[in-house]
Amino acid sequence: MSTAFYVTAAAMLAVALALLLVPLVRHGRQHGRSRAMFAVAAVLAVVLPLGSVGLYTLVGTPSTLNGVAPPQEMTVAQAVDALQARLKANPGDIEGWLMLGQTYTMVKQPAAARDAYDGALKADATNVPAMVGWAEADSMARDDHRIDGRALTLLQQAVAAQPDSQKALWLLGIAQFQHAQYTDAAATWRHLQPLLDPDSNVAHAVAQQIELADKRAAGTP
Repeated sequence: MSTAFYVTAAAMLAVALALLLVPLVRHGRQHGRSRAMFAVAAVLAVVLPLGSVGLYTLVGTPSTLNGVAPPQEMTVAQAVDALQARLKANPGDIEGWLMLGQTYTMVKQPAAARDAYDGALKADATNVPAMVGWAEADSMARDDHRIDGRALTLLQQAVAAQPDSQKALWLLGIAQFQHAQYTDAAATWRHLQPLLDPDSNVAHAVAQQIELADKRAAGTP
């Protein structure tokens, strides 16, 4: 099956995700939630379909795995099974672990995603995407969604190793805000600002969070 097929399928999935996420974002705003907290939702509509394309490209279709034409296209579950089999045979495949983590995140299995990123970290403890992915998945797996313990340590290490990692900076700022370190959170997000398109929704959301952190630091409600 050609890559074009999967790109087309990913585009269709992106539209479906957008139709699902837009009402959720509107509902959140009606209940007084910050726009910044929905920035990730906008990213999901683009990143997750592309992640599906990457997964199929990485593990191949059933025809390439079995040498025969399949009766139907490979499902995400089948692709995950195939990828897990590859990783069992080659546990040092960092890209495979990262793709598995992204896929589990896509299907809302954060604990499994965390385990996948842990596999990448066992292969390379300095891999920044794995550090950030582990921290994000750990937060999603927790009922309180806090970022602390190993997750916080990994984010600090990720930013130290790659100071311009946008996702690491965003999550580290969230962790600092959660721990009432408002001055540090504002400083972290200010470092993130010049890395973003100033006219983008994400940049505007980050600016709002900086303003909120500054107010909290000054003791202003």
